[in-house]
Amino acid sequence: MHRPDYDVIVIGAGMTGLTASKRLVERGVRVANIEGSLFGGLITNVNELEGEYEGSGADLASTLMMEIGELGCDTLSETVTGIHSDDYGVTVATDASILRGRSAIVASGAKLKRLGVPGEAALEYKGVSQCADCDGPMFKGQDVVVVGGGDSALQEALVLSRYCTQVHLVYPELRARRHWIEALSACSNVQMRPQSEVIAIEGTDRVEAVRVRGDREDLSIPCAGVFAYIGLAPSTAFLPTSVQRDANGALVTTDSLETTLRNVFAAGAVRSGFGGTLADAVRDATLACDSILANVQ
Repeated sequence: MHRPDYDVIVIGAGMTGLTASKRLVERGVRVANIEGSLFGGLITNVNELEGEYEGSGADLASTLMMEIGELGCDTLSETVTGIHSDDYGVTVATDASILRGRSAIVASGAKLKRLGVPGEAALEYKGVSQCADCDGPMFKGQDVVVVGGGDSALQEALVLSRYCTQVHLVYPELRARRHWIEALSACSNVQMRPQSEVIAIEGTDRVEAVRVRGDREDLSIPCAGVFAYIGLAPSTAFLPTSVQRDANGALVTTDSLETTLRNVFAAGAVRSGFGGTLADAVRDATLACDSILANVQ
């Protein structure tokens, strides 16, 4: 058999994929990093990082992307359409090429879940958004609705409160950490709407209102924008259906992060049991790399 194109093919250029790519190329491994959309993943939506990281998520992703390129990683802007494993290694098919590697790390992450309500799809990019940092200034002086009760929803509501006249936070229950709840409670232009869910987004050419079902009554909230942060859906469509997944569709792995597809590892938000923080992403990337480095020649 011909020598594989790469030792390791990393699928995804979010925090996990970029960290894994950097760790591998620093050790002299032949690596390809494949990303079908914008590099950085969901971290680019974070305006201000916490903990040991400073600045924005976009800045961190840009720095990592530049570093892996300088170190010799091949960065491919292609969409992965399939992956296959055999006795000789791993084959990754994209919309532009077919690559062979000894191993692969699936770090394709997850996408924000949709509400799945009437009006959402028709009004996407017409007031329906998933990035407060990107689109917030467009709603200056207007009212918006944020859906969700977790950390992400409250962070995005906080960002929007800087631009918007009124921010309505619609959620069934609060699951966010206390400091985010306290920060949002201090904003005079944020209206908390607990025990509520969005049942429709209304408008013709633009978002005009959101219909909400509360514990006592339904109401229509006039607004110009809707931002939903109700959880994540793992990006696994390109993997064979035979690869084991959990009830949420995330990839099941061994302790070494290998999936049920031989020589294919999963790390980050695509993996069942992922912790969800930046530190967890780095930890996953490190473990996946360390699990395969001994077998790379």
